[in-house]
Parts: sequence; structure tokens; C-alpha cells
Amino acid sequence: MTKYFRYKSKEHFKPALHNQKILYLLKRIGKNQQYTSISKMKCSTCEQNGHNKRSCKTMTTHVSAPIIKVETDINIKAPIKEEMSGDTYTKYLLKEQYALHKAYVIGRINTTKKIGVKVRLPCIPEDISENIVKFILHNKLNDTTSRWDCKKGDLQSEKEGKQECKCFTSDGPPSFTPSSDWDVIYFLDARNWLNDKFILYQVLLKRTSTEWKNIKVSKTQTFEDQVKQGRRPRITWESLQPQINSYCNKVYDGTFDDIFNPLEVKE
Repeated sequence: MTKYFRYKSKEHFKPALHNQKILYLLKRIGKNQQYTSISKMKCSTCEQNGHNKRSCKTMTTHVSAPIIKVETDINIKAPIKEEMSGDTYTKYLLKEQYALHKAYVIGRINTTKKIGVKVRLPCIPEDISENIVKFILHNKLNDTTSRWDCKKGDLQSEKEGKQECKCFTSDGPPSFTPSSDWDVIYFLDARNWLNDKFILYQVLLKRTSTEWKNIKVSKTQTFEDQVKQGRRPRITWESLQPQINSYCNKVYDGTFDDIFNPLEVKE
């Protein structure tokens, strides 16, 4: 049998809607009573209404010392490398780092000999080689303005400007950064450094000079050719020295310990 449902008019739903409104109003009244009780709540800590001890701000706010402003005429600036009164890389630090590196290399030589294996030995770290050059300049060339604490370049001097340092411990070719720049360049021959012997050459040529740009680093290319290609020019000391001989001076030939001894002035 088919069942027919009678459509219920809006009048039929009025009592139900009326009951829902009453429930809604009762809930709102209950909430308002809660808010009223909270607003009348008195804190036992600060004795103020509207919160309790747990939510009291005086209990959760960190106590800090008052800020006292002091007026002074002294302007304190952060230390800049060029403005520092003394070079941070002292001779005591250099001696320590040199001894540590030498002991490591000798240890590598001895241990690899025992197992009959040849390994490529590490070069002298730049901080050590550059400060060896620095102390030679201080004590043998009387350039005490040469500093390792500088923003650009290896060393900075009031006398010579930007000083570049290249150290080589083998017959292999030293390499040059294409963007490097200098006013004078020094070559530290450290091929006999394990016996504490060094030779330092001073080359009075700027990086931007025509003579340096035209140095032949291969049969077909100059130093400047490879720089323009973004390459690192490489050249051995034996190939470089004859090309710059007229600008090159040997300024030191001696031991590591002697670089700290000032040159005796002959009367």
C-alpha cells in the first residue's frame, strides 16, 4: 500500500522553534552569569577584581633592573683590523703553530714509511707562511708596519701597500687567484722547511703592471690571458724567476729561528 505523507505547515514547527529560542536564551544567561562571576572574582595577590592568583600579571611579569641612561662624550667603536694597535698573530703564536704543523708532517712521513706507502704531504698553512714573511719584513727589512690583521690581501703595509705572499714547498707551480691584487709580491721558498730553512724573494711588480700581465705561463698564453678566461694561472718558480729577474731581490736566506732576530745595523 502506498503511504502518503501530509505536508506540515510552518505553524506546525512554531512550538519547536519557540522551545529552541528558550534554550538558547537560557544558555546565554548562564554564560553571562559566568562572566559576571569572573569579573567579580578578586585576586588574593594584588587584591584586584577580574582575575585570580594563577592569572595574575604581577606573578608572571619578570622583574628587570631600571634602565639608566648615562650621557658621555666618548664614542666607542668596534675594533677594525687596520685600527688595532697590535697584530694578533704574535711571534709566540707563530712558533706554536709552526711546531704543531712540523710535528704533524714528520709524523705522517714516519708512519707512512713503516707501511711503505707514499703520500702527498700538506703544504704549509697560509697563516704560518704569511706570518713568516711578516716577521722577516719586520726584522730584516725594517718594515714594522706590515700587518697580517688586514681586511684584504695577505699583508698590509704603510710603506708598500698590499703585500701578496706565495709559499711553495715543492717544485710544483704556485697558483694565483684571477681576482687577486697587490702592490708588491713575495715568494717564500720553503722547499727545505723541514730543516727550518727559508729563502724569501721580493718582487717589485704590481699585479696591474704590464710586465706582470705579460708573464708567460704557458707556450701560448700569458698571465693576463688566463685571468680573462677566469682560470687560475699556474707557473713554477724556475719558469717565473727568469722572467722577473730584473725586479726580483733575495731579501732573506736563513733559518726559522733567525726571522725573529732584528737585523744588526753596521756602524
